[in-house]
Amino acid sequence: MTQTLLGAAYTLTTLLGLLVGSFLNVVVHRVPRRESIIHPASHCPHCGHVLRPWENIPVLSWMALRGRCHACGKSIAWRYPALELLSGLLSLVVVWQLGLTWRLLPALVFTWALLALTMIDLETHLLPDRLTKPGMLAGLLLNGSALFWPGLALVTPLDALLGIIIGYGSLWLLSTVYYRIAGRHGMGGGDLKLLGMIGAWLGWQAVFLTLFIAALGGGLVALGFLLRGKGRDYAMPFGPYLALGGWLMLLWPQAILSGYLHLLGS
Repeated sequence: MTQTLLGAAYTLTTLLGLLVGSFLNVVVHRVPRRESIIHPASHCPHCGHVLRPWENIPVLSWMALRGRCHACGKSIAWRYPALELLSGLLSLVVVWQLGLTWRLLPALVFTWALLALTMIDLETHLLPDRLTKPGMLAGLLLNGSALFWPGLALVTPLDALLGIIIGYGSLWLLSTVYYRIAGRHGMGGGDLKLLGMIGAWLGWQAVFLTLFIAALGGGLVALGFLLRGKGRDYAMPFGPYLALGGWLMLLWPQAILSGYLHLLGS
């Protein structure tokens, strides 16, 4: 592959990621409110002003408007350009790591889905069934394509099915044990479905290391909150750490497995 073609692929994928990030902002705002992500058109949440094309350009419109609605002057949350930039950056990383292969498309879709779920969980402490359940089904269908289009699937159909069972089941077991010991729920049902979704896309083999990465990352952040004086009852969403673990396992499964075995002294 020539450098020119590769550079064009990086540029186009990044631009696509920015555009998708704009759509993800709609998803993040509307799905928790049970609103349609199609109708009405993008508008100011304060005054209802329908955005004109020049007001809906990823990142650039926010900068041109100085972070305020053109009609009412109310501030536009920083989340909008941040999510667009992050979507573009993560999309670039995916194409850089995987190259122009058939697996690039499902990897991008999986990345965008995890990004949307992460932002929703951070803002609302919810992981909506409207995303996690279709996400599990999409993973099964994608990997079921291995029967007639092997280059598109990420794992075998059986690994995907076991991924849902083990992903959901392992967190259900941990949650049940925690509830029996502490007398309260340690995580929501959305976390269970998210890990099941990750298992559906990446297979059962990725579930345990995803959970390990999530527990490690979440534990370090929780320790930081405790050192800053946050109480033990401070509610911290676990979904973003599961999403991070799933995304890392999507792109660097062998490197992470090798590092984990080295940590164990194997």
